[in-house]
Amino acid sequence: MENLIKKTLGEIKKQKIKPAPRWQYLLRKYALWLGFGAMIFLGAISFSVAFEMLNQLDWDLYRFAHQSAILYSLSLLPYFWLIFIGIFLVLAFFDLRKTETGYKYGWLKMSVFSIGGIILLGWFFSLVGLGGKFNTILAKDLPYYGQHLMMTKEKQWMQPAAGFLAGKIETASADKLEISDLNGQKWIVLLDEKTLTKPAVRLSIGERLKIIGSRKEVNVFQALEIRPWSGQGKGNGSGGGHGMGNGTGAGAALAK
Repeated sequence: MENLIKKTLGEIKKQKIKPAPRWQYLLRKYALWLGFGAMIFLGAISFSVAFEMLNQLDWDLYRFAHQSAILYSLSLLPYFWLIFIGIFLVLAFFDLRKTETGYKYGWLKMSVFSIGGIILLGWFFSLVGLGGKFNTILAKDLPYYGQHLMMTKEKQWMQPAAGFLAGKIETASADKLEISDLNGQKWIVLLDEKTLTKPAVRLSIGERLKIIGSRKEVNVFQALEIRPWSGQGKGNGSGGGHGMGNGTGAGAALAK
């Protein structure tokens, strides 16, 4: 043992090895924790944006799109943000692993800690509206983001050929509406006794609507179901019924 110590000390002197300054140790220590916190923060932002986008979509439209619920749901997932969440989660995990206490924790504990941190902070960001604001900024400043990378609420409802239309009412009568869609294009929306109007809908000038139906001509759309712009289809569907007689048809909504 004594010979080993002497040999080691000799090698240290020979190679002129000196202890690192304390500030370098502290810098590395805090840099790792700062990196871990940054990855959790960025992962939480990504989670918040993804959650807000998913929360705005209408998940029951698979019935009208003639697709299975599973396939339609898969088409709505925000893969762009899910990839970022995965990247930040992995980076956070390895940053935590490199900290001075990281060796004390197993893979499961570190995974739970990292995932839990992203979800809890992301949930808080959603509650204060940060995810929605960040998504709005991206959609405004990066047109490619909203048009190609993500399935937004606007994109979901601006598919007239597929039977989905959204816009603001310009004029309204008992048998038709004139609306300006989300792109500013004018449409005539036909109403009849089969048109189902959800309870929260008010067919008055200036109201924004989501309409399910079929395209008849270039700018003519037959309405099968009308929903308010705010909220999701499942939440708006309770208590609804078809036809004019039960008070939930288009004529009844106009009367209100």
